[in-house]
Amino acid sequence: MNISVIKSAILATMPFLLLFLAGIVDAIGFIYLKNGLFVSFMSGNTTHVAMLLSNHQYGQSMSYIGVILLFVTGITVGEMIAVLQKKNYRWLVMSAVSILLCSAIFIEKITIPMATNFVLAFAMGLQNIALRITISKAMPLTFATAFLANTGRELAMLLLGQGDKNVFIKQFCLWLSIFMGAIVGSQLMAFSLSYALVVPTILCLCIAGLLFWLKELTNED
Repeated sequence: MNISVIKSAILATMPFLLLFLAGIVDAIGFIYLKNGLFVSFMSGNTTHVAMLLSNHQYGQSMSYIGVILLFVTGITVGEMIAVLQKKNYRWLVMSAVSILLCSAIFIEKITIPMATNFVLAFAMGLQNIALRITISKAMPLTFATAFLANTGRELAMLLLGQGDKNVFIKQFCLWLSIFMGAIVGSQLMAFSLSYALVVPTILCLCIAGLLFWLKELTNED
């Protein structure tokens, strides 16, 4: 089989794998703190921090603000890597995410729980750049609302006889990837945080290795 065909097929699966990974990590972080704090889906955090600030709960709001800022910082760092390492950024970004997820396992044992979620938020922000094409065409990997909205729009077009069934299925499956990841993350937290984080860490390492292998095969971005 042509290498370019293999590359296209693998890259086509990446959004689903990364959304699945994000769903796992977000469920783990949410259950770990038990306070309604997400580590990768910032819409809920933004609403929550606004509510806390409006009720003058400034101390509690700091955790949410910290997670949002670290998520944005992760995206910033990831974008810098993508700009400076155009041929290598995919596997470099996912390798960095793997290291962060692994470090969270050890950080959890020596510091406060919130520190672990800060690390996870930074990692999830970084991961958002894994499928960057240009600065204006980065695949948003944690925007579940957008995938549902796109699913609804494509369904409307199908009902009107003007849609593309494959596009509808893709948008639905992107959302479903997050959903299934969250289910897996919830089940993993039935054990311990350290055990739960092993699964996304291994998955992340596999993705990074796959992207490195693919880059070596094609020798192109």
